[in-house]
Amino acid sequence: MKGITSIAIIGTGNVAFHLGKAFFDKGIVISEVYGRNKALAHELANLCNSYVAPNLNDLRSDLILICTSDDAIESIVSQLPIDSKIAYTSGAVSLEKFKDFKDIGVFYPLQTFSKERAINLFEVPLLIEATNEFLAQELFDLAWLLSRKVTFANSEQRKKYHLAAVFVNNFANHLFYQAKKYLDQEALNWNYLQPLMKETVEKILLSNPEDAQTGPAKRNDLETLKMQAEMLSGKPKEIYELLSESIINTYNQHD
Repeated sequence: MKGITSIAIIGTGNVAFHLGKAFFDKGIVISEVYGRNKALAHELANLCNSYVAPNLNDLRSDLILICTSDDAIESIVSQLPIDSKIAYTSGAVSLEKFKDFKDIGVFYPLQTFSKERAINLFEVPLLIEATNEFLAQELFDLAWLLSRKVTFANSEQRKKYHLAAVFVNNFANHLFYQAKKYLDQEALNWNYLQPLMKETVEKILLSNPEDAQTGPAKRNDLETLKMQAEMLSGKPKEIYELLSESIINTYNQHD
């Protein structure tokens, strides 16, 4: 079995850049790059010794890998030849949407990507699903080139992983944003919180979030909670009160 030896990439965002470069470094031919942003498409193509395809129907490769926003995937797939071998990188888009395609799958990296930050893909979980076992195995083998945390996951499982990831990454990052915004407004030093941020994550990784929880809501320290809530207004106050209530309810169940 030859497997997948060439990939056409659709998209010019963070995921496209990281996966494209990673596959190129592993000897997979990046045959074409297609993206609406032509400058970024040329940048990615240059990184992977490839060229920019002018149209979607110009893509000719063992696999067409769609690395775009979730909203764009269905439209892109509908423009590709029905006999194309396709995979997309979304955690939230169900494979059931593409019943008419016999060779389509999912290649979902469970990680946040920024173009300027290097990621050790060897430690990144890659979740695989496909409309048939042959393509599923091809995608698994392709993923195995990049990571040792490769697993099959159906659409429902993948959606649940993605939802949990929103809490862990997107919501947590937004809380960091709120903290920085507050300190900036008060002319205080955001850098002083960075050791606390590192310790918080390291402690969670060594134990679990339930055991790692500390703070006034965990202690049910109502006087401190009231005082801190009064220091805030608008959405930050709503977030503070909602999360404090959730923490209180979580640990009161154990009393």
